Amino acid sequence: MDKISDIKKRIKNKKTNVSTNDEKKDNNYKNKIKTFFIKFSLVLVLFLVFTILIKSNTDIKNKIYKYVYNSNLSFASIKKFYNEKIGNVIPFQNVFNEKKVFKEKLEYTNLSVYNKGVKLTLEENYAIPIIKGGIVIFTGEKENMGQTVIIQQSDGIDAWYGNLSTTNMKLYDYVSDNMIVGEAKNNELYLMFQKDGVDVNYKDVLK
Repeated sequence: MDKISDIKKRIKNKKTNVSTNDEKKDNNYKNKIKTFFIKFSLVLVLFLVFTILIKSNTDIKNKIYKYVYNSNLSFASIKKFYNEKIGNVIPFQNVFNEKKVFKEKLEYTNLSVYNKGVKLTLEENYAIPIIKGGIVIFTGEKENMGQTVIIQQSDGIDAWYGNLSTTNMKLYDYVSDNMIVGEAKNNELYLMFQKDGVDVNYKDVLK
């Protein structure tokens, strides 16, 4: 009888645990949906206020236009600030993010000056990790660089990854540190760095 009672208690405890877990999952889902609508509403309100200010006040409109067209905006910095203070408006985004991320830093077997930057010799079929996260502002062919991906880093530096053989980066992708940018043709990666249109010494970035 004691064994039967013990078995019944175990079954009852398991049912209770399953019920509790289901309730927690349901609450988490509701909280995520609630958070999504709060963030979406906040962004919508900010957009409407901004639009009304521009339309109602000519001075504000001219100042904003002047700043936007005469300044080199760091979209990566804006994105980073937005994520830290508000968070992503789209819930579950990380669940569908299939881009690979390695914990290792960029490694190479040889380094030599090339064009306005540097040429790195890599291991065979080496998956190239991004030096610093930011926003993809260009993908395509560049003279003397081949297939190139340019990432505007969160520190305002534009990092050029050239001579790529493969890449899955798309324009305006937000990428994190050490995310894989692709592989290099003939195991040679061309790197170049700029900030506000001025070349940056690779030694200041490849530390």
